[in-house]
Amino acid sequence: MNFRNFFKSLLRDTSIYFTIMTALYSLGMLIVNVREEKVLLRADTLCFLFLFALLAALGHSVLRISSIVRAARLLLHYVILALSFYLCLLLPNGMKTAQVFVGLVLFTIVYWIGAGLVHIFTARFRKNSEHSENYEKQFQKKR
Repeated sequence: MNFRNFFKSLLRDTSIYFTIMTALYSLGMLIVNVREEKVLLRADTLCFLFLFALLAALGHSVLRISSIVRAARLLLHYVILALSFYLCLLLPNGMKTAQVFVGLVLFTIVYWIGAGLVHIFTARFRKNSEHSENYEKQFQKKR
């Protein structure tokens, strides 16, 4: 993958992740602040969401590198996401050490369950696509 394609995919993924996370954050703020007439989004939170989206997109780009062993790619992806989750979402909220630890443990559980489900689905898809046969024309149309 050349640098231009890498940068385009990084920018695309960052934009998608940031849009989804900002929409979810805004929805959460609307739900929490039901009685408020105006709900303001904090600029520092949006900057941390953008940084997290950028790092998550970088982690996703690591998964696309085929020259690295799959287990190493997955572990590197996990480390990048866990570090960005800690630095961008947990640390800025001023949480206590126990809360940060619980957050990281929950993140780890959700990540590895998700990775296991993705692995199961991709393995089944590959298995099904290997067994599918190409259609060979057996009958001639009479004219």
